Amino acid sequence: MIDQNTIIEIINKGLPIVASSPVLIKLIETVGGVVKALYTPTLTLKNGKAEVDVEMYRKQQEGKLMENQPFTLYEITKLKNFVSSANFAAIELQGNNEQVNPEVEFDWIMRFFDAVGNIGSEELQKLWGKVLAGEMKRSGTCSLRTMDIIRNLSQREAKIFNKLSQYVLQSEGCYFILDNGFLGKSESNVESYNYILKTGLNYSGSIIPMIECGLLSVDNALATDFESNKVLSIQNQEIACFIIADSDSKFNSISIEPYFLTKSGIELYNIIQGMSDYNANNDYPILCLRELKKQYPNLTFSAHRIIGENDFEANDLL
Repeated sequence: MIDQNTIIEIINKGLPIVASSPVLIKLIETVGGVVKALYTPTLTLKNGKAEVDVEMYRKQQEGKLMENQPFTLYEITKLKNFVSSANFAAIELQGNNEQVNPEVEFDWIMRFFDAVGNIGSEELQKLWGKVLAGEMKRSGTCSLRTMDIIRNLSQREAKIFNKLSQYVLQSEGCYFILDNGFLGKSESNVESYNYILKTGLNYSGSIIPMIECGLLSVDNALATDFESNKVLSIQNQEIACFIIADSDSKFNSISIEPYFLTKSGIELYNIIQGMSDYNANNDYPILCLRELKKQYPNLTFSAHRIIGENDFEANDLL
C-alpha cells in the first residue's frame, strides 16, 4: 500500500531541497499544488522540507464510496516522473534565484504534469526540466501547443533537435539553420558538407524528422534585394555576420533557403539556448558564410565575434 509517507518521501528525495533556496522552495510549492489537485492533500513547508498530510482520495466503486484507497502504481509513477523533471529544473535554476517567476499558471503546470508523468526516459525528463525552468524564469516561454509537440517527441528526436539548436542563427526576427552542409555534396559546399557529415546529422535523418514534428519548416526563403549600403545581419549569441551591397553593382540581391524554425521550434530553441549547458556552434556557420561569400562576389561579407551590445571585434572571421 502506498500511503502519505510515501508521497512525502517521493517529494523530499526527488528534489534537492535547500531551506535557503527560494527557487527550490517554489518548486516544492508547485509540486504540492499538483498533488493537492490530484490527490487532495495538504502541503506545508518546514525548514525547507515538504510535509504532506494526504487524505486518501475516495472513488466510486459498485455504487459505494470507498475510503482510504491506496494510490495506484500508475499515479505514483506519474508523480515520480514529474518530480524527476522538477529536479532537473531545480538544478538549472539553483544559481538564478533573481530570475524566477513567482507564479506559474496552474493550468499550464497541470498540463505539464499530465505530459511529463508518462515520461520515464532521463533524456526526455531533462528536456522537460528545461521547459519547466524556462517557464519559471519567464511565464509564457512554452505555449500549450509547443508542449503538445514536445510530449510527442521520441528520445531520438529530442536529441536531434537539441543538437541542431547549436547551429541556429537569427536574422530580422527569423530563426533558421543554414542548409549548406545538409545538401548533396557539390563544388560549392565541400567544407560544410564534410563538417556536417562528421556530426552524424543529415537531411533525411535529422531535418525531415524535425519538419514532421512541427519544429522546422522549409516553406520560406531568406531573400533580400539590397538598396545602396543596406546591411543584412545574421548572428547567434557569439558571432555576427554582415552582408553589404556594392552600391555600384546591378546584382544586389541574395537568396538562400535555410531550414526555418516554426513558432514552436523557436519557443523550444529559446528554452534550450537559455540553459547553462548550451553552447552555440560557430564553426559551421563560418564555413557556410565563406561558401556564400564565394557564391555572391558582388556582396561584401564579414563576420565578427560579439563582445557586447552593438560591439564587435575588429578581426574578420571570414
